Amino acid sequence: MFTLRILFALSLAFLMASCSSLYVHPTAENTVPPFEPKKPIKIALVLGGGGARGLAHLGAIRELEAAGIRPDLIVGCSAGAIIGAFYADDPDLTRIENLLLSLRKADLLDTNIFRSRFGVVRGKMLRKFMKKHLHAKTFNELKIPLIVVATDLFTGEVVELSQKKIPIAVRASCAFPGIFQPVLLHNRYLIDGGASAPIPVEIARKYGAEVVIAIDVSERLPEVKPSHLLGVVRRGIDISYQKFVDQSIAKADIPIKMNFQEVGIFADHRNREIYEHGRAVVLSLLLEIQKKVNDAQIPKTNP
Repeated sequence: MFTLRILFALSLAFLMASCSSLYVHPTAENTVPPFEPKKPIKIALVLGGGGARGLAHLGAIRELEAAGIRPDLIVGCSAGAIIGAFYADDPDLTRIENLLLSLRKADLLDTNIFRSRFGVVRGKMLRKFMKKHLHAKTFNELKIPLIVVATDLFTGEVVELSQKKIPIAVRASCAFPGIFQPVLLHNRYLIDGGASAPIPVEIARKYGAEVVIAIDVSERLPEVKPSHLLGVVRRGIDISYQKFVDQSIAKADIPIKMNFQEVGIFADHRNREIYEHGRAVVLSLLLEIQKKVNDAQIPKTNP
């Protein structure tokens, strides 16, 4: 009888929650403070989303650094926002590698099925992780300018976050629909930046970057063919997303595409492999990358 009462109470709570919806007060301020570059941007580094595959960004940055190629601006989306925030905070790659290569999804995902009306992950653990390990707390304290990209859930607008506290901005950029709960920030409900700008090259262009290096860590289409209705639907979504990504990265001066297949967004058991793949891809393209940087007459820094 006691179990039945518990089940009834849970069912009632869910039904009551299902009657509610996300709400933003119509008269409250929802203007997002704009990014204000303090100096001309020669090289911009754009980092796309991809969950655990984002560690390929870290491997790629390691080889770009070794070649003396360092950005004046970082634009990060989702997993790219996490990597970008740590790199912009303190370009000590050894420290970042030690921190992130041992990271597991359990360190970031505070799953709660009893409060899952808008997402099963609350996102507090991700915010705490960023707050604990970043030296800077606000964007103004970063050593490299950073723009974190999110999406307005109601309007679909690309939202550029570059002011105030970093952890909540990164949390918003990582709010993958259906997994993470949306974030209320600047009187807007924000979700994953990948919904509107998976490789946000146009944002780097907007601020006058002379050379844009963009890194795509998305997966190639699965080789397994659909065998049922949901499989067809899923593949259709995958195709649309891949076309969106391809169109975005094509606008970069130096597009760097990883070669991932069957590497899921939670494949944390493959962290080292993913990181090394990022290094290998950049090494294979390094002569071409260096030529384009040289052609733009941008001096390289000493490694």
